[in-house]
Amino acid sequence: MSGVALRLATALLAALLVAAALALVLAQYRSRQVFAELEVAQQETRTLVTDGAQLRTDLGRAAQPATVEAVARRMGMRGIDPNRIVILPPSVADAAAEAAADADAPGGASP
Repeated sequence: MSGVALRLATALLAALLVAAALALVLAQYRSRQVFAELEVAQQETRTLVTDGAQLRTDLGRAAQPATVEAVARRMGMRGIDPNRIVILPPSVADAAAEAAADADAPGGASP
């Protein structure tokens, strides 16, 4: 090899070495960046799991009859009084149900 070719080969190899070093630094930087994003996502997952468990606990507590009754009383509702219950005969109840169904049907009452 001549001196010029040797210098050109050395310069080319040096350029490739610098490019490889830059690629390595960039890959390490991106790796650290992705790792940081993963840590943030895992922390958010832990928070959401904890929040979900708390919401399930709250829902279970809110569905208890005593809790429902207390909220209903605060809203001004009162308990069922057996003396005020009216049971309609089947014919009247059926007619009332049909009237309600006709009123809810699209297009109004049926002919």
